[in-house]
Amino acid sequence: MSAFVIARETEQEAQDAICYAWELAAIDKPELEHLFANVDPKAVMFHTFKKYPHIGTNGGTAAGLVGDYDQVAERIREFSELGIELFMLQFQPFEAEMRRFAHEVLPRVRRLSAVPA
Repeated sequence: MSAFVIARETEQEAQDAICYAWELAAIDKPELEHLFANVDPKAVMFHTFKKYPHIGTNGGTAAGLVGDYDQVAERIREFSELGIELFMLQFQPFEAEMRRFAHEVLPRVRRLSAVPA
């Protein structure tokens, strides 16, 4: 599963970060509309995007990996229980956010995975 992660110490910080990301996405919207102008509008991907607004590619934030560290870890555990075995995660900025994920979220995922739900 491909997903964009916004994990912060508090849920409010995560919501602030996604609001800022939406502001940046709005700036890029005209360019993206131009980019997708010649794409078949019947493509399933575009219907999914209308139903589940997101930031990022390949579903981006639609997976719901936005929240405090515990919320994001729990959501990953839930996906794992559904049979998702591979997560291709996106971060912005990549290095800093990947490091945050490795230090704050992954240990929580491992703890949750070790305890039967």
